[in-house]
Amino acid sequence: MVKKQKIFYAMLVISALAIVSVITLFYINQLNQTISDNIINEISEIAEHDKSTIQAYIEICWKDLYEIQERFAGYNCRTFEEMQEHLDLECTVGDFARLCLVTEDGTVYTDGHEIYPPESMARYPDFMTYFANGNDRFVTRFDEYTEGSGPNRESILYGIRLQDFQVDGIRMRAIIGMNDISSIQDKMVIDCFTKSGESRGHSALIDMEGHYIVDINKKVYENEQNNLFAHLSESEDSELTNEEVAEKFAALETFAFYHSHTGEKYKELFYFIPFDEKIRLYFIMSVNEAVFREQTRTFFTMSMIMLVISILTILSMLLIVMRYQIKTIRASEKEKSQKEFLSNMSHEIRTPLNGLIGMNHLIMVHIDDDSQRSHIKEWLRKSHSTAKYLLSLVNDVLDMSKLQAGKVDIINEPMMVDALVDEIAAMQTDNIQGRGVEFIVEKDVIEPCVEGDATRIKQILMNIVGNAAKFTPSGKSIRLSVRQEKTDDTHVMTFYLCKDTGIGMSRDYLGRIFDTFSQEQNRNISGITGTGLGMPISKLLANAMGGDITVESELHAGSTFTVSIPSVIVKEIPDYLKETEKNGTAKESLHSQKHSGPCKILVAEDVELNAEILLEILSMEGFETAHAQNGREAVDLFRESEIGEFGIILMDMQMPVMDGCEASREIRNLDRADAQSIQIYACTANTFQEDRDLALASGMNDFLTKPIDIDVLLKKMGKSGGK
Repeated sequence: MVKKQKIFYAMLVISALAIVSVITLFYINQLNQTISDNIINEISEIAEHDKSTIQAYIEICWKDLYEIQERFAGYNCRTFEEMQEHLDLECTVGDFARLCLVTEDGTVYTDGHEIYPPESMARYPDFMTYFANGNDRFVTRFDEYTEGSGPNRESILYGIRLQDFQVDGIRMRAIIGMNDISSIQDKMVIDCFTKSGESRGHSALIDMEGHYIVDINKKVYENEQNNLFAHLSESEDSELTNEEVAEKFAALETFAFYHSHTGEKYKELFYFIPFDEKIRLYFIMSVNEAVFREQTRTFFTMSMIMLVISILTILSMLLIVMRYQIKTIRASEKEKSQKEFLSNMSHEIRTPLNGLIGMNHLIMVHIDDDSQRSHIKEWLRKSHSTAKYLLSLVNDVLDMSKLQAGKVDIINEPMMVDALVDEIAAMQTDNIQGRGVEFIVEKDVIEPCVEGDATRIKQILMNIVGNAAKFTPSGKSIRLSVRQEKTDDTHVMTFYLCKDTGIGMSRDYLGRIFDTFSQEQNRNISGITGTGLGMPISKLLANAMGGDITVESELHAGSTFTVSIPSVIVKEIPDYLKETEKNGTAKESLHSQKHSGPCKILVAEDVELNAEILLEILSMEGFETAHAQNGREAVDLFRESEIGEFGIILMDMQMPVMDGCEASREIRNLDRADAQSIQIYACTANTFQEDRDLALASGMNDFLTKPIDIDVLLKKMGKSGGK
């Protein structure tokens, strides 16, 4: 459940980041668009202002020409000399740099008393062409050239058509005023797009044919281009074609578009705004794209900082919420697991206890009835079997708890693989063959001695083989085999296989076989009991040793369990293993002292009932006993005894006044001949490895777990078994 929640939250975070990324991209796009719109609006305002200023100036120039026309009507000039004198006077007192009159045949009379007939018109253009299409006035650019060089004077021409003005019988058709181009150019200075003294924008005036009238930066003239359409035709990338621009000119539209030339790092934004029908010109502003990017970069940096802060804040809050929810879910699952565990434990413990209490009741009721003696023996046998089941359940629960807490102790020490399999076979042969099942053992061992925890491996295999025995009917077979594969020069993988031809398992149960208290509901196995903890414990133990357990099974076809355990190869087999392999005895024999006959045993036990039972059993086996109720009494009894009087001490580890470990240390430190040789066995309900280590460290020789298995106790003391 927690894994699913983690996956869910991981997907949630990924989705959130994806959404934030999409929003960020959308935001950046909108930011760029907004900045672009803002700059275009700024350009529009500047262009409108400059256009209005220029238009007002042009209107004033035309007005001045009309006023000169009116004054000339009052002058009543009779000769051309008189007319030119008045032109010179108007030019002197007025704002025009030069003035001239144009006759009907195209002759030009200037304020400088110059006359230019049409046939010798080299200095001035044919002014009357500017009044084509019914125009009454015009404004245009005029460059005067010096022979052999470029333009030496750049001017703006203003002209109005004259309706009824004659001098010396000759009709005058137009009056022309001329000013230096700077008169308009000074009104088009752009300061807002200048950085480090470099202008990144310029403005210009063009006519409807695209000819530049005024270009403030003179950029076009430096490139020897004096026409907008010629400039655009050489663009590498342009949003509008020349034809589209011309159409917009004809419609007097206000518009803007981007274009760039080869070798230019940034695009240029051109903004066009027209004058009116009378002044058929366009005002242009051009701004380098770098201006947009710089402003975008500034806003983007600020926005990204705020966005990152916001994202980090949101993610931090999300992680806090996730962590809190995961803790809540874990706590809920832990509580649920604990409830399920307690519920299962209650069922597993109460069921055999019910039978145990019931049989004890029957025994007590019929204890004096000789006719029920056979039944009483059967009830006692069943009580004994039930008590063993309860002990097995308690041991499994303790193992399971420790394994789940990750506190399992794995002791890697040299072990003989063949001997381990032989021990399993020896312990299970009678059980299996007694059920009418064939038992086959196969070994393919290439490295006989490896490092491993023989006790834990035995626990796993006993569990698996024991289950195979329970679920394999008579007439079938069980095959226990071991094989090895070397992984490198120093390591080997050992595979223990248990294959049976029993009732098998369903596919559904295979997915739950390693769950705690998991047992398949099958009518073919009714009456077969188990704790439901054996396989989960085996799985956890195998994993703790770096190995694994896999299962293959099919209903009515049997099951195959494969236990794989990695190990380090032991090249030099220890002497005690060689002796064990030779004699076929277990390792416990190293810790046991064989006694040729009964000896006196000191029992240190604080629980009266336990002491009474143990003393009675030992007496029945022919041992002389003494009882100490705590560790202090045990030490005193041993100190006051004769040398060699006691041969064995059964020492409970948890007692009042002085515990078993402290008592053992004190006994070992006594100054007497048998203080080191006497055998001390720890007797405790604590079965964890640290308890064993603590007992051995205190000077004890061996370890017996409660409830004490009498057969094991007698075997350790050199007896063959109980009666």
